[in-house]
Amino acid sequence: MDEYLATGFSNVDLQNDAEVYKHCLGLIDSLPYYQECKQLSYELLELAPGLSVLDVGSGIGDDVFRMAERVMPGGMVVGMDSSTRMIEESRSRIPVCLNAEFMKADARALPFIDAGFSRCRIDRTLQHIQGPGKVIREALRILRPEGLLLVYDNDWGTFSINGIDEETTRIIETLWRDSFTNSRIGRYLEGFFTEAGLEEIHVYPSVSIIDDFVTADRVYNIRQSVERAVEKELISLIRGRQWLADLEELSINKMFHCALTGYTVVGRKLR
Repeated sequence: MDEYLATGFSNVDLQNDAEVYKHCLGLIDSLPYYQECKQLSYELLELAPGLSVLDVGSGIGDDVFRMAERVMPGGMVVGMDSSTRMIEESRSRIPVCLNAEFMKADARALPFIDAGFSRCRIDRTLQHIQGPGKVIREALRILRPEGLLLVYDNDWGTFSINGIDEETTRIIETLWRDSFTNSRIGRYLEGFFTEAGLEEIHVYPSVSIIDDFVTADRVYNIRQSVERAVEKELISLIRGRQWLADLEELSINKMFHCALTGYTVVGRKLR
């Protein structure tokens, strides 16, 4: 795999292999931590029959399908993504019985009328977008009075790997973190909500821990980060290989972990 997930998700259509990004989303969707976060998001949005929902950055559509089931009968869910490839994949997977649709658009300029949706959800999207404040304001615009906005995103400033070589660990953590457009967006979500005028704001921090090196590598591109660090002459090839070998050994001995703090924030548009 030569795609670097931290940067590639910002424009999947320009990447060589879109399947890598689809597979990553499927893997993340299978992990217990993210399953719990997604379930929490559905509950906090108070999904009920008849509601209209917009999912910004809908990826391959799994969350759209789950929410569409919860707003039946009479409700609908629209999935929006900036990637044509993701939209095509999502449309090919729509169950016949669900009222769900997908469209390509820019989250900073949503092609919807004011007050057209009851709910809006944005999951792990703002970390990849320039101008996250514009996205929040657009989400507020398309919400009806009493509507709810929910955003989940990561704070890569908290990303940690328990590598034995602490200096190399710090270099790899920093390289991965700084590859994101908005690496610390999670910790600033509440402020964006407040500035946009949302009220009844609630913040739910959570911690993801992956204790298997193979899974962590698939989600966090650990080996590729080492390759990039070597190319940038931040570490030597020998040092990078030893660091990876140490992580694999830790994983075999049930002593490996990667940790990351994420934030779920929900607020209401009262007017």
